[in-house]
Amino acid sequence: MAEAKRNQIKRKVAAAKSRNQSRAATPSLSDRAGEKAVEAKDKLTAFAREHPIATLAGGLAIGILVSGLFRGSPTRKAGTELGKKAAGLAAIGAELALAYAQQAMEAAGEAREVGAEALGSWSEDAADYMASARDTVSETGKSFAKALRERLN
Repeated sequence: MAEAKRNQIKRKVAAAKSRNQSRAATPSLSDRAGEKAVEAKDKLTAFAREHPIATLAGGLAIGILVSGLFRGSPTRKAGTELGKKAAGLAAIGAELALAYAQQAMEAAGEAREVGAEALGSWSEDAADYMASARDTVSETGKSFAKALRERLN
């Protein structure tokens, strides 16, 4: 019985050694997370050294975004004021566009009136010319008919 107990303890020790060796071969979750964090820090540092202006601009943008999340922040107040000014400028722009469109419509109306007057004048001249041509053709036809009758008789 003591021998069986001894064999059982030896098996447990061997299994524990095997587990410890397999744990040493595969890193734990915290070890892997630590390695990833160090790797990310190294990449970020390398990027910051290669692109300092982009890093500064990105940090500034993130800072502004985070500051805008707080109710009383100067960033939010500045954004509100800027929004009001932009809305005012948009209203002024809309008024200017409306005034310009109104002037364009008035100019188009005046051009239409001038064109209609010119067309009316041209149509009167054309009607006079056609009446004159009709009278001339009529007189010529009468003269021709008279001359033909005289020759035939």
